[in-house]
Amino acid sequence: MEYFLNFDTSKLPEDRADVVICGSGIGGLTTAIVLGELGITPLLLTRGVGNTYYSQGGIACALHPEDSPYLHALDTQKAGRGLCNEGNLRILVDGGVQGFVNLKRWGVEFDKETTIEGGHSFPRVYKVKDYTGKAIHEALWRRVKELKIRIVRGELQEILGEGRVEGIVYYDGSMKFIRTSILVLATGGAASMFLHTSNPVRVRGDALGIVLRKGLSLVNPEFVQFHPTVVKNTSILISEAVRGEGAVLVDQKGERFVNELEPRDVVARAIYRKMKEGGEVFLDLRPLKAAGIELRERFPTIYGMLREKGYEPEKEPIPVTPASHYFIGGVEVNSYGKTILEGLYAVGECACTGVHGANRLASNSLLEGVVFGYRTAYRIFHDLSFYRKSSKGNFKNLREGKRKPPYTFEDLRGLMWEACGLERDEEGLKRASEKLKVWIEGYKHWTPSIENRQLLDISLVALATVSCALWRKESRGVHYRKDYPHEREEFRRESLYTLEKPAS
Repeated sequence: MEYFLNFDTSKLPEDRADVVICGSGIGGLTTAIVLGELGITPLLLTRGVGNTYYSQGGIACALHPEDSPYLHALDTQKAGRGLCNEGNLRILVDGGVQGFVNLKRWGVEFDKETTIEGGHSFPRVYKVKDYTGKAIHEALWRRVKELKIRIVRGELQEILGEGRVEGIVYYDGSMKFIRTSILVLATGGAASMFLHTSNPVRVRGDALGIVLRKGLSLVNPEFVQFHPTVVKNTSILISEAVRGEGAVLVDQKGERFVNELEPRDVVARAIYRKMKEGGEVFLDLRPLKAAGIELRERFPTIYGMLREKGYEPEKEPIPVTPASHYFIGGVEVNSYGKTILEGLYAVGECACTGVHGANRLASNSLLEGVVFGYRTAYRIFHDLSFYRKSSKGNFKNLREGKRKPPYTFEDLRGLMWEACGLERDEEGLKRASEKLKVWIEGYKHWTPSIENRQLLDISLVALATVSCALWRKESRGVHYRKDYPHEREEFRRESLYTLEKPAS
């Protein structure tokens, strides 16, 4: 699929960088910092804070003498329903020892006590009260500035080059061009393409669509994790750690109906089914107060947000609903973040290292960002000497287009929630697939605007998600098919999606 936007790089302001990192979550910032400490100054392109900043829970790491990386791996594999990449999983749990030290060295001050979260067999989750992600982001951001790493505000629009990366076009109020031979995507996932989500809507996942247009593969896009406890009619997430400390889930009768520390997919579906039956579900935080835990001190961020919405968590249960939270699939990469396109790397939620399998274990995502961001930086340090510098040639694309898309982003989010949400079936997925194809088919006639480019690219990711959900005729982890409610051994493998070869 060709470029979508119209541009001529000979007429755009041009910049140059050996390495461009697109995204400023934990994966992107770690990659930038390690490169900076190795003596390479990357350019960091960011459109603002992403999901790392909003992460409440913590980072899982097996550091206690009574714990072990092996036990951590077993818990992760159990949650991932046998689909975790075992080699990369070993890298994840072992690399946490080094990654945790780096975070502390870069200025993150973790609480002394650890906590347990759903799916873990040991309290190995390290936190900073209930704003761990914010604390990590701020510390890493300070380190980026200390290293004098170049920061550019803007949004990736096109990846340039045939057979290799030769540059990017980005937008910061106007179109601009950066000539580079190495691009690291750290752009986050695509969970915001669902009607109910805990994600900031600006974290759209449309960069994954740009990758698809470059001919690359997405792996396991059907695995979308839905967080069980988002405050009803908001995007306010109540961390897993609250349940880990003793909060309970109850129905409208005040009765518990699920083990709150089961993996997220189990808890989320239990809540969803209660709601499908016409009931309501509440998270009761009052047992924490009874246990002597002061909510405003232990969970200041959550407590403050609830009070702003008019809730009194020490006196009343809070109405909650599941919402899309984490995109487990992503760009196909190896253990060093490399894709099959020369010069293109990916880290964090937009990449698929396979460590999460069919269901991400709580607090493993921040760990993945720091461990694989570190490895990606070291790989780039070596690869710089092998890659050809971007040539002096120009890039351009010109096409006519004056039509409006026949749908909106909100239409897309509604379709994905209804047909590809917590429970799926053949009929709904086929209907969604056909509708998406009809919506997208006339894209060549759309006005080549940035808004339309964003819509096309997130729609391509949605189509990949639906197509692989249709292909996976089983239930495994976060992917639940009502018409195939059990795991099937023939599907104990990853899905793969490209525009040329839809799902296999």
